[in-house]
Amino acid sequence: MVHRYTSGILVTAVLIVIRLMASYGAVYITMFMKRFISVADDRNPGKATPFIVGWAGMRGVVSLATALSIPAMAGSEPFPHRDLILFITFVVILLTLVVQGLTLPLLIKSVKFPDFNDHMPNELAKIKIKKAIAEASLKFQSEKFCDEENFLFQKLKEVWNFELSNENFKISDEVRQTYLEILNEQRKALIELNKDPKIDEEVIRTFLYHIDLEEQRWRAHSEH
Repeated sequence: MVHRYTSGILVTAVLIVIRLMASYGAVYITMFMKRFISVADDRNPGKATPFIVGWAGMRGVVSLATALSIPAMAGSEPFPHRDLILFITFVVILLTLVVQGLTLPLLIKSVKFPDFNDHMPNELAKIKIKKAIAEASLKFQSEKFCDEENFLFQKLKEVWNFELSNENFKISDEVRQTYLEILNEQRKALIELNKDPKIDEEVIRTFLYHIDLEEQRWRAHSEH
């Protein structure tokens, strides 16, 4: 019996260590890979966050169901060490629920997590986004047109946006293609801004949604 308890405690310790290693490994691999590829969130979670995530990996019904799924018989012989596996599983569940479960609230209160709630106010974010969109549009136009044509194109664009509701209003393919290219440049600017952790991603998505609608409207008009 002592051997069984010792085995259960050792297996529990190994599971906790592996869980913690996997938690830290996931963070460090992500922080390393962001040098080569874009990741969803490249902010450093610190050392406390992966520890809490790893410590919260308590065993329960899944482990118990897996152990109970072991058949009693393997052919004509009893399944080897089935009783020991079930006993160790119960010990693991008990220790993780009691030790990790009871200490988790204390650990959460004692550690200091990075403050990720540092988004700028939405109104300021919208101003920054609109400025970035305008700069991207002007940069594209300045590279494709001379200054005089830039001014004319901006004035005509206002007229075109107003006249789009008229089905008889015709827009040249060159003008339409240029405007679609500008929308694409604006989309690129928004994607670049999305890397700024201070800007709420939902605000970026709203602007992207309006650009997508604008592009669909222009493409739909060309089909009439």
